[in-house]
Amino acid sequence: MNASVFARQTMNSLILLLILATASACGSSDGTTATASPSTGADTSSGGGQDTAVVAAANVTSEVIHVQATALSITSEALGVVLKPDSCTASHKCPLVVVVGDSATPLYPKYTNGASQLAGALGVGMVIFNLPGTGEAQYIAGQKSDNDIGGPLHQAAVKNVLNLKSKADWVDPGKLGFVTIGNGLSPTVKAIKTYDALKSILFLIDVEGPIDRCAYSQAPADPDLQIGPDDGPGATPSTCHITDSSPHSAMYPAAHDGLPASIVCSEGAWPISKTAKNCADNAWWIEREAYGYLKDATYRYQRLQFQYDHSQPSYWSSRKAMEAVISSKSPYFQLNDMPACGAPFSDADCKGLPCWLSGGYGNGMAPAPYAGKNLIQVTPDGLFTQVLGGYLVRMLDTVSYPKCHG
Repeated sequence: MNASVFARQTMNSLILLLILATASACGSSDGTTATASPSTGADTSSGGGQDTAVVAAANVTSEVIHVQATALSITSEALGVVLKPDSCTASHKCPLVVVVGDSATPLYPKYTNGASQLAGALGVGMVIFNLPGTGEAQYIAGQKSDNDIGGPLHQAAVKNVLNLKSKADWVDPGKLGFVTIGNGLSPTVKAIKTYDALKSILFLIDVEGPIDRCAYSQAPADPDLQIGPDDGPGATPSTCHITDSSPHSAMYPAAHDGLPASIVCSEGAWPISKTAKNCADNAWWIEREAYGYLKDATYRYQRLQFQYDHSQPSYWSSRKAMEAVISSKSPYFQLNDMPACGAPFSDADCKGLPCWLSGGYGNGMAPAPYAGKNLIQVTPDGLFTQVLGGYLVRMLDTVSYPKCHG
């Protein structure tokens, strides 16, 4: 076992103990203090960081928020909750982490319990919210809001949610960061690029975000939905970042071993089926492709990749994300527990090594369509209480994990 893996095992083991120790001390999550009912089946082989940054666990108060966002003449609302440990005060300022979810899946209230536990264990403020058009988000006029799939409205919401609390007297303005889940990556990296108010963020933790239009639209072949047998319009080596070293057959493999073929840019697949914006529509897609914006990263970056991706058939989105960040000015970047500020390991490099995350917490987030019968689901609570904690410490701890690039 290498030192990095051992450190993150120790870190998350201690975080889980803090969560367990405070479970009986916390009340309900409907207005005052956050519930702490930790997941069972704990395994310490997840997360990063080390035990020196652990602080005393605290009760967590919750505040429901309604944040307006306006873009392209549309005004909408993001609904969520701010989770503030009682230990965070004007004299003891805390980091603030905004969690941005998949534009197809609302985070609030589903992810609140696990986030509350992690916030209390680490003494970190957290914000969980639904992007406009997901969950219970509404137009101000009362109509269903528009889900613009990571576009300007979602980008404005990301900015406004962070700004809502970033200047609170209990927040350390030098320790602001994002955690993105799935395609929550896209509006977040574009918002950071666009808005000066986000230029000071310290870090981004990216959980399996798609990096281009091909990964975004990728779906298992399904004749009933008219997905496949061929890729759709606009799927080219350039748009899909396909090269001799990352061939189509590896990134988006054909059917094999009872698993369906991976199809990209199909007009029958989400989000093209919803938007009618196929992969040949450069103007629409460039706005939403994380690859180009990761090349402009100036923040610390941690990519997380489970053994079975929640949507992709391979690990290539993670490798391509790292490829983009390597060319950036990011001071620190890492894929799982591979060496920091280095190129990601190949499949050959990973033989015999714990490259991809799995453990008692599971081996992938649902739906993981290419896992077959092998998926052991990482639950929303498990993601926060047994995986994210150590990596969050790693991003915040600039002494133990100092600048190594740029």
